[in-house]
Amino acid sequence: MKKKKWLVYWAVVLCLTLSACAQDRGVVLKKARAKEDLGNSLLMDGRIEEGLKELLEAEKLAPDDPEIQNSLGLAYRDLGKLDQAIDHFKKALSLKPDYPEVANNLGTVYLLNKDYDKAIKLFKKAAETVTYRTPYIAYTNLGYVYHIKGQYETAIRYYQKAIERFPGYSVAHDNMGLAYERLKKWDEAVESYKKAIQFAPGTPVPHLHLGKLYLTLKLKKEAAQELLKTIRADRNGPYGKEAERLLERLKLDQQPSS
Repeated sequence: MKKKKWLVYWAVVLCLTLSACAQDRGVVLKKARAKEDLGNSLLMDGRIEEGLKELLEAEKLAPDDPEIQNSLGLAYRDLGKLDQAIDHFKKALSLKPDYPEVANNLGTVYLLNKDYDKAIKLFKKAAETVTYRTPYIAYTNLGYVYHIKGQYETAIRYYQKAIERFPGYSVAHDNMGLAYERLKKWDEAVESYKKAIQFAPGTPVPHLHLGKLYLTLKLKKEAAQELLKTIRADRNGPYGKEAERLLERLKLDQQPSS
């Protein structure tokens, strides 16, 4: 009887201990997630060192959390520390192999490293994962890799796949316009830029690309209109300044010679 009582006692103790451990893990993970959120917020505000510090503290609390590893990978990628980024993305994938967002993110690092074959493999893996909520991003990235490699027809095929998944994805339309330009398919390029503008009218990039294409096609009035729209959308930014230079040159070209 005594032995049975002791067994019951230890069973109760073990149950309570496991419950307490589970509670402790939950509390620790909650603290880690709060630090991760703060770190990402600080990084978005441009407070790089503070943001990275919070993410590293989050990692200390939960070193085997794939989301924290992904956040660290993104932080190091954006800081240009690509080797550290690769390490964290790889760890995230080792902890959670079916994590298409990380596969895509790791692909972007290989793209920056000009390791195109590895980038293609990862983008394809991400795009073809059924659970990936934004496959159009990976398909656009695939198109971009083939664009860099000079395989413009293949690039267009992947941009089209991206648009099939999300017809309003302005980036894919704009990139496709650039690929059509390389193939000297001017009408298709114009149409792609117009689609990009339709879905993101306040974005300067497609306005600038369309304006430059109109300059190539000697459509000066249309070019001036698009360059003005670029300036309005990005008055103090690099795209606006490039548009200002092009517009000034266009005005000079139109002045009658003395």
